[in-house]
Amino acid sequence: MPEHPLSRSIFVAYAYNIYDRRDYRGVFAQLEKAYGVKFIFADEKITNMHILQKIISYIKASDFSLFDISGWNPNVTLELGVALAMSENWYICFNPDKTDLADVPSDIKGIDRIQYKSFADMAEKLAALLEQRYPRVAARVPLDDYLENLKKEIVDLIGKQPGLRMEEIADIMRVNVKVAQMIISPLVGVQLRYEGQRRGARYYLQNA
Repeated sequence: MPEHPLSRSIFVAYAYNIYDRRDYRGVFAQLEKAYGVKFIFADEKITNMHILQKIISYIKASDFSLFDISGWNPNVTLELGVALAMSENWYICFNPDKTDLADVPSDIKGIDRIQYKSFADMAEKLAALLEQRYPRVAARVPLDDYLENLKKEIVDLIGKQPGLRMEEIADIMRVNVKVAQMIISPLVGVQLRYEGQRRGARYYLQNA
């Protein structure tokens, strides 16, 4: 893979002891190919710097950082604190099934985060974040607001152009198909309905 510009480099910190390295990083490898980004992990490059100094250099060089606080690992917590002091360009990832905590600590509870239950769930939400950061939206807005706006836009689109397929919706909205699926699936039976087989289904407003 060719080198990506720093504007598409993303530093990732997570607890190595709670996830299988291959499974966890496989999520990011797929997203790299789809979005032309480069995810940086601290153990991938050998340098003569102290580990914390190396982390700081990665945070500074990256467009933004991801801190997976699942398990509330001390090292990741320290790195998050460094990022908090240095930059606004970071997000928290959190899997409540990997910790004794029911929620993130109150000090950071209000901070925009990616909460997930599986690697597939994490991949979909990271894809939505990348859609927001790069090809679709120039101005940064909270991820929840972005997804809510996208939901409204998709419902409006289907109201104006009933019978669109999932791939057509994704193409018109300029988002990844997985992102479109993530938005549309919970709307089926509430605001939307579909006709036909799942793969080639066409979508309509629920009461249309």
